[in-house]
Formats: sequence, C-alpha cells, structure tokens
Amino acid sequence: MKDKVLHSITIFCFTALISVFSVWNALAPKETVSWNENRTLAKAPSLEPAHLFGGKFDDDFESWFSDHFMYRDFWIELKAMVRKASLFIENNDIYFAKDERLISRYGSTSTETLQANIDLIQEFSEEHGIRTNILIVPGAVSSAKDTLPRGACDIDQAKMIEEIKAEFADQNFIPLDNENTLSAENYFRTDHHWNESGSYLGYRAICEHVLHKEPENFTKEPAAEGFVGTMYSKSGAFWTRGETIYTILPEKNFSARLSFDDREPMDSIYSSSRLQEKDKYTYYIDGNHPLTKITTNVNSGRKALILKDSFSHILMPYLAAEYDEITLIDLRYYHQPVSDLLEGITDFYVIYSLDNFADDPSIAFLR
Repeated sequence: MKDKVLHSITIFCFTALISVFSVWNALAPKETVSWNENRTLAKAPSLEPAHLFGGKFDDDFESWFSDHFMYRDFWIELKAMVRKASLFIENNDIYFAKDERLISRYGSTSTETLQANIDLIQEFSEEHGIRTNILIVPGAVSSAKDTLPRGACDIDQAKMIEEIKAEFADQNFIPLDNENTLSAENYFRTDHHWNESGSYLGYRAICEHVLHKEPENFTKEPAAEGFVGTMYSKSGAFWTRGETIYTILPEKNFSARLSFDDREPMDSIYSSSRLQEKDKYTYYIDGNHPLTKITTNVNSGRKALILKDSFSHILMPYLAAEYDEITLIDLRYYHQPVSDLLEGITDFYVIYSLDNFADDPSIAFLR
C-alpha cells in the first residue's frame, strides 16, 4: 500500500512539474531572433482549423517550442561544454581546434553538382568567347591542419582543387600556393571566411596571374572588436572570444561608391551600420546582394565582372584598388542573364569557396 501511494505521489509530482514548466515556457517572453545562433526563430503556429488539421501543426509546434525553450542559449552552450569536456573533438560538425579555433568539417560533396558547375562555366566561357579567371578558396579545415584535434577526418581539399584545376585547363585557374599558400592565421577563428590576411594572399595571386603587376600597398585599421561568426553560432561554443574586423585602406588616393539592385547606393565599400550587428563580416560591401557594383576613381581602364559567394567580400577592398568598376553577381539571388553584363568587361572572374563551388546548385542560373 505504501509503495502504491509513493508511486502515485511520484507520478503526480512529475506530471505537475512538467505541466508547470511547459506553461511557464509557453507564457514566457519570446525573442524573434537568436543572436548567438544568428538566425530567425520559428513563429508560433497558427491555430486556425485549416492549419490545426492540415498535418503541419505538430511539426510547427515542435519547432516553435524548441526554438523558444527557456534559457535555450544556456542549454546549447552547456551541451557543447559537456562534449568538449568529454573529449569529443566536435559539436554539430564543428571541430574544437587549437587556439580557440572553431573549424567546420567538410565530410562529403556532390560530385554531380560539382561537375555540372564546371561544365556550365566552360560552356558560358566558350559561348561568349571569354577566358574565365577562377579562384577557388579552400576551407580552414584544409589550410589549418596543424590546429585540428587528433582524429579529425575530412575531404582532401588540395587534391580536389587540383582535379578542378585540370578541368579548367583552357581557362585561367589562379593557384593559392607557393608564397600565397593559406594557413590557419589566414582565417577567422570563429567564422568560415578567410580574414584580411588571407584575402590579401588571394589579391596577390590575382595580381600575379591576371593583372601581371605588383600588388598595391595597403594599411589596416581596427573597425570593430568582438566579431563572432558562423562557426561560433553553429558550434555552441559561446565562451569563445571574439576577434577584430579591420578596415583595409590603399596607400594611394582612393574613393569608391557602391550601388545595388535592391537598396540605396553607398559612398563607401564599407557599411558602418553593420558593425552594430552580430554578423560584422557584412561590414564588407554590405554583405549579400543579388547585384553589387563598385565604381572607383582608379582610372585603370579595367572593368571586372565577378560571379561570387561571400568569400569575395573581404577581397574587394584590395581588388577595387585595381579596377574602375567591379560588378559582383550572387547567383543565389540574381536570376537575370549574366551575359547582358559582359559589355565593356576586361576581366571575368569566378571566385568561390571550395564547398560552395562544389555544392551550390544556383550556378545553374549562369546564362
């Protein structure tokens, strides 16, 4: 009898605790954006009959409840801390590397998408009689191997890039090797992008293999502290310290103007208002836009058209010092004929990180 009473009390207390906690969690103030995760949180599901009985309510409620779970960031960080303390080498496919580096693993790729992207660029080049300058940037997991934890295993990116290079034998494939070889110090510690020193090596390679000139001289000044990027958000390692975002300035007299197809123009290649946001990397050319045009006072007689992902953004402070005009196209958002933009172009580029180049199906919009 005593055991039965104790069992009933236990069930009652447990049920009451779960009920109170669930109601408390449901009624607590809700955020719309997770700063640490750098994403918009799920909205509360609609209670209209069509939605309640349409088959999606359960999934939407689960997403909403999970996104707004009380002290969510605490639990995310705690999970990452426990995994690290338990000697796991990663969390959510982000390696805990040396020097507080957070490095994304690159375990697989789509060979079909990669080959399709190579073929599309070759066909575009042949159809329009242009030679394409191709710069493929490896990820930190390839260039920072000496910082990876024991047991880290990833695609051989150097081999993969060599195989891509062989496919573009009739184009101008820009190598990142010899004096321009990337290392751990050329990437942000908490973000997947290369940093100002890494993009300078890319610029120097372009000067050598495309422009056939010595690079210009630049200085850099701190623009903001505390930048934490995509690897910080995905890993849950919210204890990791931030780093510096720099303004990159050519020593010669220089001015530039940005114009877009989806917002008002700017009289700088830097967007200072973005430094107030979590993703401070968007300081460079105001982040992602379908079409971005940079107009400068360089007077070099050169105009460039660049198909790109976001790795090109931090390269622009250097490359803009070489061109009268640069037009950047992001095929994830720009679905107009790229061929309409070729008039007057002296240099055509494809600048991508390796993982995006291999896996991004939006290059199919190239036409």
